[in-house]
Amino acid sequence: MCGCYELKATAGMLVRHFPALHCLQGRIVRQEEIQPAAHVSVVTGTAGRFSGELARWGLVGSFLEQAPRVPVVSLRAEGLESRPFYGRLLKEKRCLIPATAFFEWRTDASGSRRWARCSDVAGKPFLFAGVFDRHPLAGTTCAILTIAANETLAAVNERMPLILSRDEAVFWLGDHPVFPVDDFSAMTQPLSRMSLRVDLEAVHQPFSQLSLGFS
Repeated sequence: MCGCYELKATAGMLVRHFPALHCLQGRIVRQEEIQPAAHVSVVTGTAGRFSGELARWGLVGSFLEQAPRVPVVSLRAEGLESRPFYGRLLKEKRCLIPATAFFEWRTDASGSRRWARCSDVAGKPFLFAGVFDRHPLAGTTCAILTIAANETLAAVNERMPLILSRDEAVFWLGDHPVFPVDDFSAMTQPLSRMSLRVDLEAVHQPFSQLSLGFS
């Protein structure tokens, strides 16, 4: 499935939420509808030094000779460490992807399809867990990790992005000589995720062209 999210926060709002995001100054893509193949703001880190850059949303593996027709926009976090290529990215090429909301389709009792805007109950920005890679032709690309939906979202979609707290974001960008699989597995449990607000809205023209949701 495709995905769609928004980033409407200013640089100041992002830094107040997570100071390391100061590295995104001048590299913040603010849009109401960020869709696959768009350039998005990402944060990477090595040895405690964070850097901000733009990456195309839709992962293209560095081992590929050319970009696939449909690049991967989301990856299931559960068991990712055991998958040969993606496991290497999980251990070596993690990134943060800031957002202020994400969107899912929902069909109501009358059979009408409406889109659901999912945001933090306090209006704070999100930090999605992601992985990235660098391809000689496609450049830097990324994908968002997903987990089973928590109680709030279960009626809308069975999956949701892996949203990190501040402490988890530091862990995510930290250096781990041996990747802590147990800690990572604990982060993928939906019951431990933050409370979300879901607002149902009538479908407007841009969204009527999309297949929304995270797989």
